[in-house]
Amino acid sequence: MKLVLIVLNRTDLLEEVIEYFVEVGVKGGTVLDSVGMGKIMAYDIPIFAAFKELMIGSKASNKVLFTTVDNNEIDDFMAGLDKIINFNEPGTGVAFTFNIEEVYGLSSR
Repeated sequence: MKLVLIVLNRTDLLEEVIEYFVEVGVKGGTVLDSVGMGKIMAYDIPIFAAFKELMIGSKASNKVLFTTVDNNEIDDFMAGLDKIINFNEPGTGVAFTFNIEEVYGLSSR
């Protein structure tokens, strides 16, 4: 089983991503609000205030989604996700997959 973690900068795509999760049979996931480190540095830490100029046009926040996907479905899952988010386009988001060794508290799929 894989853990899929997505940092979605294009928050306007959130609904479409969740619809995709449901469409492909993802049984659950978690969505968190998040703020990038650069944004915090530029606005909340005075020594880095000069970076504000570089942050013009960037979103104040993004979304982090995570879910689990079976090993034999991960390639198709990520390919479908890339059609929505287009990870090759700068500023859309980034995704990571991690191997899961043990799972506690989830019913078998």
